[in-house]
Amino acid sequence: MEGLSPSLLHVLTTRHYFANAVGSVDFVPKAYVYLHWSGKQLSSLEFRALYVHARNLLRRNRLTGILADHRAMPDAPAEADREWLLNEWLPQTMEESALARYAVLPAPAPENRLHTDHVLKDLRRYLTVKAFDDMDAAVAWVSTPQ
Repeated sequence: MEGLSPSLLHVLTTRHYFANAVGSVDFVPKAYVYLHWSGKQLSSLEFRALYVHARNLLRRNRLTGILADHRAMPDAPAEADREWLLNEWLPQTMEESALARYAVLPAPAPENRLHTDHVLKDLRRYLTVKAFDDMDAAVAWVSTPQ
């Protein structure tokens, strides 16, 4: 697969793990979790389920990165869900897994973004975070061994 673009390599090697109405959790073996949204209206239960399954996948497969593709996110999650993500999910995930890198492709509309400057700053307290506009660059960065 030498010479393929990072995003094409991503498509060819990604395996499905979990999905619900609002998104999917997939993974590239020995590399990272790929979390992406369907474009459907967010619900707290389904939003949190995606992140819980992402944690389980990180832990079971000793993956070190997440590529969070929020480009199809229709709106920002509720404040309670953002607080849960930063104050419960993230500390527990860091304790239980080898997560070290978090690449994000933000939603194009600023009002729909989960990863505002404030959220990115909070994430950086725990791990290395980088926002991208380009899928190839995000895949290449999150795939790079630590």
